[in-house]
Amino acid sequence: MRTQLEFYMEEIKNRVARMYELASHAFMMSIEAFKELDVEMAREVQRTSDEIEELGIKIEDNVFETIVRRQPVARDLRALGSYNFVSLHLYRVGRYAYKVAHIVKLASQHELSHYKKLESIPYMAGLAKKTLDIAMHALLEGDLSQIDELEKLEASSDKETVAMFEEIVEYLKKMTGITTMSLFYVIVGRYCERAADHAFSIAERAIYVHTGKRRKLGLAYKGSADRGPH
Repeated sequence: MRTQLEFYMEEIKNRVARMYELASHAFMMSIEAFKELDVEMAREVQRTSDEIEELGIKIEDNVFETIVRRQPVARDLRALGSYNFVSLHLYRVGRYAYKVAHIVKLASQHELSHYKKLESIPYMAGLAKKTLDIAMHALLEGDLSQIDELEKLEASSDKETVAMFEEIVEYLKKMTGITTMSLFYVIVGRYCERAADHAFSIAERAIYVHTGKRRKLGLAYKGSADRGPH
């Protein structure tokens, strides 16, 4: 029979899982809306982003209430703190989706259109989603077997970002009247990068929850030793 603490822990975990589903869906939908410059889809993304924010507030309240009333210790306390931490990162992914949707609206207002086929941005968004999927699977299921795959995904994202910027520069040299849309490409591409960065933070937290150790992920930290529990 489950204790009350276990019941509340499971409820919070389920809400974190739901928040992840919403944030991932909203972000990928925002990229699709940008690709198609679909204003109605952008509005749906922003509605979902608001739902993500409300869910994040509930998770925070649930975490604090559970800590105060149930007085968890050791791994349970570590998990509760991490759920709150992860919900903040998922909220930010949802905000990126909101901002991309806003860019779609701006493009429509200014009657802008794409001057090239979008390839890099959907690819980078896909990498960000895969990174987030791995991180959240590690957190929710305790399966850390794919963590090392994150390094390869980050390298692919970095390479694609450089290629996209170089391509935009070449178009700017050859064409006029594309400055605003070029800026939108750069901003949306940056949101894809940032979404993946948040996934890395979630993955680091997953390691901490399930092993009690702190580990820095990312190519910039390659070769660094684990810091161990504090």
